[in-house]
Amino acid sequence: MGKKKKETIRGLGAKYGGTLRKRNSRVFKMLKAHRECPSCSSMKLRRAATGIWTCGSCGYTIAGGAFDVTPPKRT
Repeated sequence: MGKKKKETIRGLGAKYGGTLRKRNSRVFKMLKAHRECPSCSSMKLRRAATGIWTCGSCGYTIAGGAFDVTPPKRT
């Protein structure tokens, strides 16, 4: 059996508990992921500020969710 790869968790120590550290890790991965620009189709769409997403290739700017371009639908 191979070793498990440790996830990168920034800013949370052991006192916050495993559930909160895993949730923080999921949000951080989603935040830093590369996305496809709707204008030029390059994979350089990044978050510039909370809810503001900018393409590094063409400079296209759109408004979206805080952690993802399209926020999850609530049912």
